[in-house]
Amino acid sequence: MKKLLMVMMFLHVSLFAYTHADIIKDYQAKKYKNICLKSAIFYKNAEKNENILSIIGDACAKTDYINPLGYIVRGLVSTPQFRENGSYFATLLLQKKLIYQFMNDGINLKNLRLPRSNHTLSIVFENLVKKSYTSENGKLIIKTDLKEYRISIKNQKKKVVIIEEYVDGKKIKSHWYL
Repeated sequence: MKKLLMVMMFLHVSLFAYTHADIIKDYQAKKYKNICLKSAIFYKNAEKNENILSIIGDACAKTDYINPLGYIVRGLVSTPQFRENGSYFATLLLQKKLIYQFMNDGINLKNLRLPRSNHTLSIVFENLVKKSYTSENGKLIIKTDLKEYRISIKNQKKKVVIIEEYVDGKKIKSHWYL
């Protein structure tokens, strides 16, 4: 029991030990996953520093941790730039959810218009709306000038949408979304 208590105290202290300076340092070092995983204390407690929330949101978007963006959006309100960041994060969250519904339930995306970005979710969403894809072996294939995207569903405990990016026939990245 004492060991468990010590471990819990260590985890509690280490979570609070991650500071704004650490976030900025990790962002500059492109340690985006580290930022998103260690920063839950800031966005779940409605952190008031919108610069830090924007950095955390960008880091989460870059590492496909889209769900925390729902917490972050609510804190980005004071200036046009922060509201724009909030809209970008909210758009990614909505696009992820709509792609998930499209792949699992076959919903019609035809009449939906959302802001565009260079994020993978945005590119895939836009092409699904336009019906600019083909189907091959249970996967949807989207071809752009630079990349090919292959979208599929994997059954695990929950169904997962997988988006694979290819350049010149070589897989360069996989994105997994619940």
